[in-house]
Amino acid sequence: MTFEFLWQRAKQFRAELLLISGLTLLGSLATLAIPWLAGQVIGGMVTGQSQSLDQTLYLLILALVAMTGLSILSTIASSAASLRILTGLRQEIYDHVSLMPMSFHEKRSSGDLLALMTYEVGNLSSFLATTLATAPSMLLTAGGAVIVLFLINPYVAVLIPILLPLFFVAMKLVGRRLRILARQARRAEVAVFATAESDLAMIPAIKAFASEEDHRTRYSKTVLTSQAIAFRKARIRAFISPIVALISALAAIAVLALGSTALASGEQSPGELFAFLLYAALLTRPVGGLADIYGRYQTARGTLSRLQSVLEMELESGHNSGITPDRANGRIELQNVHFTYPGRPAVLCGLDLQIQPGEIIALTGDNGVGKSTLVKLLLRFYAPDSGQILLDGQDIGALQIQSLRRQFGYVPQRALLFNGTIADNIAFGQDRHSDDNSAAAIARAVRLAQAERFISDLPQGLETEIGDHGIRLSGGQGQRVALARALYRDPPIYILDEATSMYDLDSEAAFVEDCIEALKGRTVIIITHRPASLALADRVLKVSADAVTDVTGAL
Repeated sequence: MTFEFLWQRAKQFRAELLLISGLTLLGSLATLAIPWLAGQVIGGMVTGQSQSLDQTLYLLILALVAMTGLSILSTIASSAASLRILTGLRQEIYDHVSLMPMSFHEKRSSGDLLALMTYEVGNLSSFLATTLATAPSMLLTAGGAVIVLFLINPYVAVLIPILLPLFFVAMKLVGRRLRILARQARRAEVAVFATAESDLAMIPAIKAFASEEDHRTRYSKTVLTSQAIAFRKARIRAFISPIVALISALAAIAVLALGSTALASGEQSPGELFAFLLYAALLTRPVGGLADIYGRYQTARGTLSRLQSVLEMELESGHNSGITPDRANGRIELQNVHFTYPGRPAVLCGLDLQIQPGEIIALTGDNGVGKSTLVKLLLRFYAPDSGQILLDGQDIGALQIQSLRRQFGYVPQRALLFNGTIADNIAFGQDRHSDDNSAAAIARAVRLAQAERFISDLPQGLETEIGDHGIRLSGGQGQRVALARALYRDPPIYILDEATSMYDLDSEAAFVEDCIEALKGRTVIIITHRPASLALADRVLKVSADAVTDVTGAL
């Protein structure tokens, strides 16, 4: 099933695979011709029959050149095909993961996914390139060599089926252990990825608490664990080639002994014996190569199984189906909404709420009562366990999910910024370079978000690179950029989750004053406890698990 999954993605490259097959077949024929021609040359030299020796030498040289050229072409073609297959697979898994529900991302370690998409897919690419380039050639060469050996001397060639079972038994024993170590190695590599990713994201905190040494020690332990497992795996794989070499040496000794007897009795000519020995030697290379591929296969099989399991997971519903709404009026209604995160106490228990188009409401309440959960339900990061959420009278579960989310301008409490320029972050999700009005829209959003002053002080202004997660900006600056992004989008509904929590009082007051006009006619949900933001609201609602209480004027 695992390799059937890979074949479904590889078969779109039928032309490339047919080319590789053709090159491999021709290369194997050239390889198989070399021992026979060499035997003819030696036989002619020993017997003194040199009439056609020059012609045979020319054919031998031609076969060597053809073998080399075809091998180069086959390797290039197989590398190109394997890279295209793996590039497609890497893109497919990224596309699939990006469309998975939030529950998947909150449960799954990002280090696990990064390891799968980079380290493991890279190993799979290496295995596939090696297999496509060499395995068919090895199989054809080994099969052809066995046939020719039986044609030359079937009595001596009968040693091959006697010795081959030893090889397969050894591979079976080694393969079982390699599978176990491949799983352990994968877990260790995921730990390395996850530790590095987490520590790099937390560098400011690590430095602030002077805990560099502790984290270096922690990372060192994960790396050393991975190294130890990788070494055990390499140590077992190291047995493969020597075992094959030992079996081959035993076969060569037996062939030489029996061949010498046949030569002495006149049953076999010197040229035939020489060709027989070359074919026997030729057989050892593909057998050893196939043994190495078998070892790599144990790791590749696990990677393919994990890729398959991820790609077979159900996507977030509503991406390819549902009603595509026009620009919303902004009427929101929650009817008897219940919601519980898996394995945790209930968050919302029969919540009812109505928000009119163009209304600005503020949500307050204790931590953990469900204010941010309410936002996640509106954006369909999660679906309610029961009850309905309506937008302009339409159940949001029936809407095409991306069209739904485009109705909202969401500013989370923790600014989510990307590596790029300030302008790129503000125009996120839209091509600002192809929109003639983009510059004016960005300038307006920056002014409303009270970000004009700090951006103008930067040498590159809007084109300033802000680093991963906006690390080169302060918390307040990052929050202003995130708010400008929502304002740039100009949606019918805004969700501001503590969006001004890092503003100073003067900046927040200026933002409120400037935004009254900008937000006119928009539905706005503000999650806040700050007086200036509460003053912007038409209604202030206190949220609890099972009720929403209007406390306008009471705070």
